Amino acid sequence: MTAVRALRRWQLALLGACLLAAAWAAHGQAQNLGRLRESAVKAAFLYKFGSFVEWPSGTFRSPAAGFVIGVYGDDAVASELEQITEGRTVEGHPVQVLRVRDREREDLPPVHILFAGGARASRARELLSAAHGPVLTVADGPVGGEPGPVLFFTEDEGRVRFAASLPAADARGLKLSSKLLAVAQQVEGR
Repeated sequence: MTAVRALRRWQLALLGACLLAAAWAAHGQAQNLGRLRESAVKAAFLYKFGSFVEWPSGTFRSPAAGFVIGVYGDDAVASELEQITEGRTVEGHPVQVLRVRDREREDLPPVHILFAGGARASRARELLSAAHGPVLTVADGPVGGEPGPVLFFTEDEGRVRFAASLPAADARGLKLSSKLLAVAQQVEGR
């Protein structure tokens, strides 16, 4: 019964994020409406993903350490994420958004979530392979290579969804919540 309630809460939170994204998008220009909505939904997902991952002990230096979400290749998602996360926490850690630039790809600063957005598959692979340790890697679509992204965005009937890879999560030392996997469109390695 509690799992059903938790799943329902996750679905309601996701619905709220989608409604919020739609409201934000309504203020933009007509030609940017679809892109704004997509960016806001992806940003909401990125923020929520952190609460549905079991992080290994020692991931955070202290209880007050920041929860860093790195965004590469999609300034619209980074902007939306900065607005959504202002003053918010993930598991008690204040959220910080870091815009990752090309020059940082090889010497990637420490992050907890790394989103490779809008990048060509080869560039996304390079970036994801530069992330070491317990990093929840998220791509803008399926990206080949080893290890691939733990999560990647998909589209289903015009809606932003996501898929998960349990082998990629294991390779990164992360455990994905069953609640997260229950709403994933596809789960590799199940």
